[in-house]
Amino acid sequence: MIELTSEKMPNAHLYQGDFSKELVESLQNFCYDYIVATYSLHHLTDDQKKDFFLELRNHLKENGKIIIGDVAFETRKDLEHCKLKAGYIWDNDEIYFVVEKLRKDFPGLSFTKMSGCAGVLVLE
Repeated sequence: MIELTSEKMPNAHLYQGDFSKELVESLQNFCYDYIVATYSLHHLTDDQKKDFFLELRNHLKENGKIIIGDVAFETRKDLEHCKLKAGYIWDNDEIYFVVEKLRKDFPGLSFTKMSGCAGVLVLE
């Protein structure tokens, strides 16, 4: 994917890493206005999500934001309802966001529902 992206965006700075372990070393020495992730963090366990958010917050400038678009639900009940509705096509290997659980550690977390199974989370 990096090779394909490099062809389409020759001036982009692209990095390969495993965010379940830590932020790519080349990015660790900077602070950002925005950190954006889309449809990737559902591969982390809930504990890994918490730890990753804590790490990312250390890399935000003042008034910076972490913005995540992913499969996400306001409550566990909402997730279970969607899972039931999805039936056999539900992916049991992925760990989808449940905002009410994350708010225990990040009370300022906001959530905008975009569809029956997806939304945007913002952490300032």
